This record gives sequence, C-alpha cells and structure tokens, in this order.
Amino acid sequence: MNSEVVLYEGKLYMVIYKYSSGYWEIREKENRFNIQLVHESEVQKVSKTL
Repeated sequence: MNSEVVLYEGKLYMVIYKYSSGYWEIREKENRFNIQLVHESEVQKVSKTL
C-alpha cells in the first residue's frame, strides 16, 4: 500500500484524501483515530511512499 507521509505539528501523518479545495484529510501514524482536516500549505511532505 502506497501512502504519502507528511509532517504536521511535529508529528508524522498519512494522507487519507486530498480535496480539490486544497484541504487534506490526514491520519496520525501512531494514533489512527487522530484524523485532521488541514490545508496543504500547513503540512510538509516527508516521503512519497510508506
């Protein structure tokens, strides 16, 4: 499974979905119940695949 990994507020998150509006649903890697809706400008890309 290929998942994009990003850094948000000092934690690693996996991208769940990218909306056309520029907002992304991301899920914390260490806590799969922590899901955030953030703008793409708020995250840093770490890697293309996991």
